[in-house]
Parts: sequence; structure tokens; C-alpha cells
Amino acid sequence: MPIILHRSQALFVKINYSWRKHENGPWYYRRRKPKDVRHLYGDPHKPFEVEALETYSDAEAARLIGIINKKWEIYWEQLRNGVGIGGAREEAEAFLRRFNLAPEPMADQESPFADIGYEQLIESLDKKVPGDASSVQPHITAYELRALAILQGKEAFTLSDAKQVYLKRRGALEKTATTRKLINETEVSFSLVLDQIGDKEITKVKRKEVAGVIEAALRDDLKTATIKKRLGLVRAAINDLIDEFEVRDEYNPFKGFKIPNLGDDREERRSLSREQVKRVRSLVDQSDGDTSNMIGMLLDTGARIGEIAGLLREDVVLEAETPHIIIHRNPFRRLKTKASQRKVPLVGHALIAARRAHANAGASQWMFERYIGEEKVKNDNASAAAKKALGRIKCETAHWLRHTMNTRLKNKDIPKEKREELQGWERSGASMADAYGDQTALRLMREWLEASLADDAL
Repeated sequence: MPIILHRSQALFVKINYSWRKHENGPWYYRRRKPKDVRHLYGDPHKPFEVEALETYSDAEAARLIGIINKKWEIYWEQLRNGVGIGGAREEAEAFLRRFNLAPEPMADQESPFADIGYEQLIESLDKKVPGDASSVQPHITAYELRALAILQGKEAFTLSDAKQVYLKRRGALEKTATTRKLINETEVSFSLVLDQIGDKEITKVKRKEVAGVIEAALRDDLKTATIKKRLGLVRAAINDLIDEFEVRDEYNPFKGFKIPNLGDDREERRSLSREQVKRVRSLVDQSDGDTSNMIGMLLDTGARIGEIAGLLREDVVLEAETPHIIIHRNPFRRLKTKASQRKVPLVGHALIAARRAHANAGASQWMFERYIGEEKVKNDNASAAAKKALGRIKCETAHWLRHTMNTRLKNKDIPKEKREELQGWERSGASMADAYGDQTALRLMREWLEASLADDAL
């Protein structure tokens, strides 16, 4: 059931490898596996590659089929030639170790028994396929082909190999609560490239193809800063691979990529208006729930949402000359920078909300236990709850509260370096506490924050 994109007397356009289970159902990519590589699959008895396209649109299905078909053709070519296939390298290394061989070319093997191991390896493959098993043969698995390529010095690394090395070096090969974000960032970054050019050998990726990835991302309305971040991760992963395997030509096609009009599409985050700040204060006055108290503390400290959501109860110091919170690393919360570790005085609605939240926490060690997961602070949950509450009063997101505080302090002529210290941005030089002592510094910062309360300094 191929897609017919165009039909006329002069022209007939048909898209192959398209398929529907039902006449009006969504489209699928469906292509028979080539006979010469079918035996290399885990289940050679399944004759077709099938992928759901999750679209009913003929035009969109045709676009996706072009991308997916390119991916499979590259993969099948890799199977034929025994070059690097993402995910097969570790299996190839394990296979070589069975014969006491290192995962490197025979010319570089240091073991005096390497030649014997190589002969035994070839003999084991000959038993599967009589003949010259040192060349590419049918019935040899993908990892065995790769092992041969390694020994013969013909191994070629793909983009997927770089992804695996990147995750391995950062201890993120298995998805856990602590690695999920890194894995997702890596997947989405590589998808930007793989969906456009396929899982190619790195040395065969042309710079014009990288430019094509950028052009496609721009057509999909991806922000230039996002494109830069994702391609930067791919570049770093390839550099990791080059270092890991001492790749001699050191070719990285993503080095020095250029993004047209970089930053021109940046949307400056604005501050809330005076009227919006009043609505936030009213919200905090009307409710003493966790979300409301968290918003109150964000409003008049200018802290990050994770810094407030992840506060330990003991880090909220209410019985002091200057009530304050202590923001520092704990097992459930990392900090963005070294400068993020600091003390922030509590004034205005931050003090009101902190007192209520401290009482509500009861015997819990956490100020906001509902936002604490098994291994880390649930920043996304806290952010979503704050966004929902603020959205009801048309006040944007929680991060706007942080920018609003910076504006309030700026409008009261608080110097830039002092604003940076209060809000935990990177800065140079000693802190105020180093210069004046802890309590004096807290009193001075409290005065700045109280000054920002005057008509909200907007």
C-alpha cells in the first residue's frame, strides 16, 4: 500500500516502503531485510523491518520514510563491511578476550600468544563458515565482524559509538534517577544528527552534512542556542571517542560549526510588572500550602526553584538576629555553581512563607517533602506546580521571580557584584562575609532586600 504523492498523465510519484495495517490507519515504514545481511540479525526469521511513523499525513510519512530508509541502508552497509556498529563494540571486545586478544590491530598486540589466539579465533569462525573466515562471510554475527575489523585495523567508528563513549565516560550507560537527565540530553542531541544523516562513520560525515543538520533544525524552528548546545554535545562525544581509542586522524566534522544568526532569536526573559508582583503577594497571603509557601520564598529571595524546593528544615534559620536560609549542597541537590553556596536573608513574604512552611514540615527533615524523590529533588514537579499556580494569576513562571528580584535590586542601585552574591551567580573576589563577617554581611544583604520591597522597586 505505497503512498501516492502525485498522479497525473505526465507524472506519477510513489513512495516505497510505506504501509498501513488498515485503509485509514496511521502509516508505517516497512521494508524487507536484504537477503545478504538477514542472517546477521538476532532473529533472522523476521523478514521485515517495521517502524511506526505515528502520522496519518501522506506528506509527513513520506518525509519520515526518507530519513528511516537512509538509516537502515547505512546499517545494512555496515553489516556487509564489518565496520563499527553502535552498541556492538563491547560484545566484540568480550569476543576477543575469549582468545586472549586485546581490542586493537594485530600489529599492535603485545602478548606473545596473540598469533595463537588469532589462529584460534579464525578457526572458530571457520567452523561456522568453511573457507577464509578472515574476510567478511555470511553467518558471522555483527560483533564477530567488528572483532575482525579491529584486528585487521579496519575498524570504523560511527556516531552511535561516540554516543556510547560519551555516556560511558560519565557513568550513564544505565538509566537511573541521577543519570536520566544526561541520557535524555544525549539522546535528543544525537537524534538531531542521526535523524538527518543517519548513523554514519564519523570520518565520512561531511561538513556540508553538518550544515544540512543545522538548516533542517532551523526549518523546524529550533532556537539557535539550542542547536549550538546539542551539536556541541555531539562534538564533545566525538572528541571523547578520539581520545578513548586514540584515533590517529582525529577528524571531528562538528569542530567549528557555524550557526547563522546565532542568538538573534533569543527571547529576553522580562521581569514581572508591579501589578503582577502584587498578585503574587496576594496568592501567598491567601494560601499556606507547599506551593504557595515555595513561591513566597522565591519571590523575596530571588533564589532558584531547586534551591528552595530542596531546603532541609535545619537550613531555615528563623531564630537569629537576621533570619535566613542556608543554601548548600546536600545528597539530594546539586548546586549550579560554587557561588550558589550562600546564605540569603528572609524578608517580606519570604519570611512569612518560611515560618509557615517550617511549621508545616513538622517532624520531616525537609521543608517541602512532597518535592523530594528517592534520590534527588523533584525540580520538574516543583517547577510545574509553581507554573500552574502562577499561570492562574497570569504571572508567567517561577524563573521570572528570580529575574524580577534582580531588577528590583538594580533599581535600588545595588552594585552588580552584590546582586550576584545574593542570587548565587558566578563572581570573582571575596564574599561579603569574608570582608565584614557573617552577621554584618547578613544585615547588609537584608537591608538591600528590604529596600527592594518598597513599592517592589519596579
